[in-house]
Amino acid sequence: MTEADRKEIHSDDFQTVLRALLAAYQPWLEAELRHAKSPEELKKAAESTDPNCEEEVALAERLFGPFLTEDVVMRLLGPQGREVMGPVKSWWWCFEHLRCCLIFGWLVCRGPRTFRAFAYYLYRYFRCVRLPRRTDTANQPEISAELRRDFQKLIEALAGAYKPYLTDQFAGIEFPAGIPDEVLDGKIDCFEGEQDTAAIFERLLTVNTAPYLFGEKMYAEISKQPTFRYCRCLCLCAIRFGCCLARARSFVQALRCLLGFFRCVRRCFHPLIGEIDTPAEGACAGPVFLAACGDLTAIEITGTAAGSSFDHYTLRYSWGANPPINDAVVYPDCSHPPAAPSYGTAVTGATLGYLDTALLPPGITEFTVYLDVYGSGGAHLTDSHGFELKTTAVEITQVAQVGALVGEDPFNLGSTTKLIKSVNDANPAVPETSVGGGFTITGSAYTVGCNRIMTQYMLARFNSPPAAPVPTFGSAAGGSTVNAPVVYADSASHPWQSGCFPVSTPNIILNGNLVAYWSALSCAFPAPHTVPKVVGKTWDSTALNGRFVLLVETRDRLLPGGAYPGTVAAVDQVAVWIDNYDPTALITSIGGISGCGDLHLKDFVGKTAQIRGVAYDPPIDPTAPQQKPNDNFGSYSLWFQKNGGAGGTIPGATPTARVPNVWPGPPGGDGALANWDIVGALDAGVGPPLPPTSPQLRRGERCAYVFELQVLDQTHVGDSGSVHHREALYAINIINDIP
Repeated sequence: MTEADRKEIHSDDFQTVLRALLAAYQPWLEAELRHAKSPEELKKAAESTDPNCEEEVALAERLFGPFLTEDVVMRLLGPQGREVMGPVKSWWWCFEHLRCCLIFGWLVCRGPRTFRAFAYYLYRYFRCVRLPRRTDTANQPEISAELRRDFQKLIEALAGAYKPYLTDQFAGIEFPAGIPDEVLDGKIDCFEGEQDTAAIFERLLTVNTAPYLFGEKMYAEISKQPTFRYCRCLCLCAIRFGCCLARARSFVQALRCLLGFFRCVRRCFHPLIGEIDTPAEGACAGPVFLAACGDLTAIEITGTAAGSSFDHYTLRYSWGANPPINDAVVYPDCSHPPAAPSYGTAVTGATLGYLDTALLPPGITEFTVYLDVYGSGGAHLTDSHGFELKTTAVEITQVAQVGALVGEDPFNLGSTTKLIKSVNDANPAVPETSVGGGFTITGSAYTVGCNRIMTQYMLARFNSPPAAPVPTFGSAAGGSTVNAPVVYADSASHPWQSGCFPVSTPNIILNGNLVAYWSALSCAFPAPHTVPKVVGKTWDSTALNGRFVLLVETRDRLLPGGAYPGTVAAVDQVAVWIDNYDPTALITSIGGISGCGDLHLKDFVGKTAQIRGVAYDPPIDPTAPQQKPNDNFGSYSLWFQKNGGAGGTIPGATPTARVPNVWPGPPGGDGALANWDIVGALDAGVGPPLPPTSPQLRRGERCAYVFELQVLDQTHVGDSGSVHHREALYAINIINDIP
C-alpha cells in the first residue's frame, strides 16, 4: 500500500463511506451468525423456501440500497468531483443509475458465469435502469415491444463484448504450451481474470449502447446534460467495486475494494489521463487470439485514456530507429487505420487496442508502443512502453485443404488426437477422411520470443499404425522429411521479408502453405534481378499408404548470437490416413457372353442379363478394422453405348458396395455388377429405321455395343478433392433376333 493510499483510508470521507459499507453488511452478517449458532433455525430457513434467483437480487438490494446514499456518493466524489457534479438533485438519474451498476457488478462476479448467465444478470441490470424500484421483484411488469427490442440490442452488444474473452480462453486451451512457465514465473496468480471481466464491462457500456440501456427518450434528455460523460465513468467504477466485493473473502479485502473504488471515482474527474498498463515496460508480451475481429492474433494493449476533457486517443508503435507508425493498430471495436485513425471512447483500466502480429515486421523482437490522448482545448498527454515480442504460431490447420480438428481416435476409442475431417462428412462417429496424391499442408510456423528468434522450420512424417493410439512426437527427430528445412538466417539469402520494389512481403508462414522452399523471384526494376522468396508447392504422397503423423517443427536460438540451428521451440502434429491405391474395374461377361461375342436378345425375353465383373477398392491397412477411412470404397456405375455413340446408364446391383463384397481381399474372382433388363432397354420392336441418336435396335438389326464400368473411392485426392477412379471398357455384338 502506498503512502497516498494510507492517507486516503484515514481520511474523513473514506472512514464515513467505510462505516456505511460495514453497516450495510452488518444485518446480513448477524443473520448468518444466528444461523451458524442455531442449526435448527438454519434448517427451518432452508426448508421454508426453495432456492431461487430472486433471493440473490433481494440480498443485493438490502446490501447496497441503504449503502449508496447521497452522503456516501458525495464523499466518494471528492472535492473535485463535488465541484464538477454539483448537487445530487441536478443529476438524480445518474445517482439512481449507480446503485444499478453496483448491484450488476456484484451479481455477475459472485461466481463463474457463462455467457447465458451473464445475459440474465444484464437483464436484471436493464430492469433496474429502465423500470422503477419494486418490492415485488418476483412479479415483473409486462415487457413492452420497445423494451424487448432494446434488450435484444444489449444482448447483441454483450455478445460482441464477451467474445474476445471467450476466444482468449479458447486460445489458452488450444495452445497451452506457455501457461506452465507463466504460472511458475508468477505471471499467472489468484488475480488472473480480473482485468478480463473489467474489459467486458468496458466494451459493453459504450456510447453506442447507452440509448438501448436508458431508452431513446431518456437518453435524448440525459445525454445533453454536462454530467452525462462522467456518469459512464462512475458507473464502470461502481461495477468494478461490486465485482470486487463479490470476490472478497474478508473485510480486509473489502476495504481494499473500497480503496480501489475511491481511486477509480477520483480519476473520473482528472482533466486528462493517458497511461499504458500492459505491456509493462520491458515486458515479454505474447499475443491473444480474437475471433471477434476476424481471427486476429495480436498483442493486447491495456491502460487508461480518459478524463473530464477527453476527446480521443491514438496508438502507434515503432522498432529500432524507425519512426512510429499505426499500420498494425486495431482499436477495441475492431476498427483500424487508415479508416479509423483514432478512437473516441474513453477507456479506464481496460483494453486500449491491439497490435496485429501478422502486420508487425517478422524477425523483430523489440517494439515501443505509444499512446497519445487528446482533450478539449488542445490538451495532450502521451505515454510509451518498450516491450519484447513473444509469438508462438506453430500449427497445422489443414491437409489437402481438409480441416484439422481435435477429436476421438475412431480406431482407439477413448484417446484423442488431432485428425482431419471432411466438411462433407456430417457423421461425427466417423470424423476422418483419407487424402492422397499431391497436396498442400496449411498452417503456421513462426516463433519469436524476447531473447530467442526462429532459425528454421521443417515438416516430417512418422508411421502411426492404427493398432495403437496416435503417439505424440516432441520433435522431427526420427521422422522422414516431407520438405527440407526452411531456413531463416536473417541474411541476404534468407531475409525475413522480400519482394520486387515497392512491394515487400513476409517470408514466414502464417496460415499459409507449409510445404515451401526458398526460391528466386524475378524483378524488373530498376534492372532485371532476382530476390530470395519463400514459395509454396505440393507434397507428393503417391508412394505412401497407411496412417501417418504429419509434424511441423520450429527451432530457435538465443539472441544475439546463440548456436545455429538452436533447439526445438514448438511442434504441432496431425494424424492423417494417406491412400494412393487405385480401385479395380473389370467387366468379365455380359449375359454370359465374353468380349466381342454375339448376344442374342431372344435369349433374354422375360429375364435379365447379368453383367459380371470386379468393382473393388482395397483397404488402406488390411490389418485394421473395416471402418472409415480405412474402408473408403465409394461406388461403381455402368454405361453402355451403341457403336460408340448414343447410350444410357445401367442400374447397378449394389452400386455402393464392392463386387465381390469381400474384406479385406483381394477379391479372387468376379461378382454380379448388374442384373440388366436388356430387352426393355434395347428392343425397339418393328418399325421404320431409328434415328442415329437412338441406342436401341429394331428387330432384325445388329450392332456393336461398348460397355463402361467406373469405380470410385472416397479419398480426397490433392487439394481439389477429386477421388481415385478406374474405368474398364467391354465390347460385344448385340443381335435383336426377337421374333
